[in-house]
Amino acid sequence: MNKNLFRISPIVLTIALITGCILHNNVFNTPDIVLKKDGQLCISIPENENFFYSKKEYSILTTEVFQTGNGQLWKKNYFYPSEPYYVKNQECLYFNYHFQNNIFYTISFISTEKGNNENQKSTQKTWIRFVRIIKKQDGTMQLLLDAEASGYS
Repeated sequence: MNKNLFRISPIVLTIALITGCILHNNVFNTPDIVLKKDGQLCISIPENENFFYSKKEYSILTTEVFQTGNGQLWKKNYFYPSEPYYVKNQECLYFNYHFQNNIFYTISFISTEKGNNENQKSTQKTWIRFVRIIKKQDGTMQLLLDAEASGYS
C-alpha cells in the first residue's frame, strides 16, 4: 500500500500545483490605499508585489471608480502606445476623481509589468479594493477599507 502511495504522490502534487496556479491567477489583487492630508486617496501597487522588494515599473492599462447603486463614476484607459502610463510599486496612481465623504466606492485598475506584452491576459493583474472616507466627530478624516467600508452606516 505504501508503494502505491509513493507512486501516486507526484501526480497528486503536480495536479495540486497546477490547480493552485490557475486559481491564483483568477484572484483579484489588493492595492495599497492610504488617505492623504488633502482627504484624497493614494492608491498604489504594494511594495511586496515584487519578491525582492525592488522598485519595478508597471504599465497601467485602465483605472476605474464605481459606486454601489450608481455604477461606474470614472474610467481612464491607457491602451494606446502614444500615451503609456508607468508607475513603480508604492507610487500613487493618478485617479482624476474627487472622492467624497461617506460614499462606498470600488476602486479598480489593471496592470502588467513594464516590458511584458500588454495584449497577453496572462501577464495582467486586476486590482480591486472597497473604500469609504468618513469624517469623524472630531473633524478628522478616516479611511475605511473592504468589509469595514461596506459595513459602515
